[in-house]
Amino acid sequence: MSTFLSKNKTLLYLLSLYCQQKGNDFHHQQLATLLKISPKQLNRYLKLFQQHNWLIYNAGNGRGHLSKIQWQGEIEQVIVDKLKPHLSTMTMMDWGELFAFPNLTDSLAVKFKHLYQQNLKNNILYNEHLIVPIYHPIHTLQPNQVNDVYSAALISNLTNRLVEADANGNILPSLAHHWKINGETLRLYLRKNVAFQNGDLLTAQDVAWCLHQLQHLPLWQPIREIIIVDMWTIDFIFSESCTYALHLLTDIQASIYKIVDNVVFGTGSFAVSKHTPHQIVLEAYDNYFGMRALLHTVELNILPKGSNSFYQTNFSNDTNHKKINIQNGICAVILNKNEEACSTKAQRQHIKNIIHKHLYKAIEKDSALQNHLSSFNKTISTLCKNEILKIGVPKEKINLSQHLFSSLTKYGYHPQIETLTLSQYIKDSLQPLKYDAFVYTNVTTVKSAFHKLHDLFSPVSPIYKVCKEDAYFINIFEKFKLTTLAEWPSLFDSLNHYLIEEAILIPLFTHLDDIPFANDILELDFNHLGHINLSTIWYDKEEL
Repeated sequence: MSTFLSKNKTLLYLLSLYCQQKGNDFHHQQLATLLKISPKQLNRYLKLFQQHNWLIYNAGNGRGHLSKIQWQGEIEQVIVDKLKPHLSTMTMMDWGELFAFPNLTDSLAVKFKHLYQQNLKNNILYNEHLIVPIYHPIHTLQPNQVNDVYSAALISNLTNRLVEADANGNILPSLAHHWKINGETLRLYLRKNVAFQNGDLLTAQDVAWCLHQLQHLPLWQPIREIIIVDMWTIDFIFSESCTYALHLLTDIQASIYKIVDNVVFGTGSFAVSKHTPHQIVLEAYDNYFGMRALLHTVELNILPKGSNSFYQTNFSNDTNHKKINIQNGICAVILNKNEEACSTKAQRQHIKNIIHKHLYKAIEKDSALQNHLSSFNKTISTLCKNEILKIGVPKEKINLSQHLFSSLTKYGYHPQIETLTLSQYIKDSLQPLKYDAFVYTNVTTVKSAFHKLHDLFSPVSPIYKVCKEDAYFINIFEKFKLTTLAEWPSLFDSLNHYLIEEAILIPLFTHLDDIPFANDILELDFNHLGHINLSTIWYDKEEL
């Protein structure tokens, strides 16, 4: 229970009684049990609430007779007014508990939202402040450890890479202002006087330290050695040809950072000024070598999904916002051909047919999803014996897991579904794939062909875990080292087609998200990685 509610029992039980009872008649003992208090305590609070003229209580006399409550006046406004004295001490956990309160009415949820947003505005003493709702915790700020899109989106604003790529895959200068390729050597020249957010100057030694930690990854294998030439120059020595070397340096994991006293410092346009489990506050970094951020502060607040908040400045009208539609992640089933239950193509095809037949209509009904399944009307045989099928599913895909369970059960499978929280999902991505089938949600907006291939060949990818010894997979990997930028889309398409034909990859759907932004927020460009560059956002004062 949150602190301010536990210290304000009158408010707690007024809110509980209103949400649980509203206009319904009730048995006294049942209501006391529902509120987790004794009948005597319930009597005491009912008497108190009558004294405040908040309700009229008529007790049901005799067995079987129901008690009645008649609410008086604007009781929801009374609840809001009782909250106001506590606003300055309420934490994000307190607000999260309010938004998720059992049986909360829609109108009271709106009042809580307005109170929360107004409180944010009243506590901001300066302009140029962006408030961002997020619905998942940030798991790491250390680039080489990132394997989820939520952490990556934040890190992209805190750090820089040696080079960047535009939406067309063209390489652009960043921390390195120039580079040369001579045979098997790539030489990069660093900008001088670039400072980390703790004030230390960036040197080639910092770059080498960061990138040495990535050399064990499959795509980094062609890099035999990283050599510091001088304070501002660094060489990459290749043991074999590698056409994607510069693009590799645009990946989030290749961000340059340093750690001092267990704190991560980047060179990006924003620095972290506050980091708690429920809130992260960023402030514009004045010594950023690029353009100083147009917003002074960005505040990321973790909220429950039901709160329906949106990106807003501290001066935004809380009823005035627009929605940006983006494709936000592909969901697919990966069948593990290394496990006995899915070891043959025929076994995998049987499961694939079931998924196409029974999940097609369920996905088609959801307007927020773009269906990747095709309708399947052929007869599907039932297994002769009860086949155990271990399936890993992210916790937020509970409806999908129910559909999978019921569909597979009809044909002789015995699904054993393990639901994973986001933390477990990320932790498991570092382990071998222990499931026969795995629901993979790659939450990201549209990426370049390089990054699509990069994701498939990443050791945290379930596709890589399943196929790293597959001859066709290895062949595409080897071609990737030699082919040019123009050939990467067809290379990805070939590998994707193979995985689908072999019933290893079963794409289900793409999320179509409407992300709400206040109307006064401008410059909402998503880069090729699908992340918003927060430094370019500004607000329109005329809109205000």
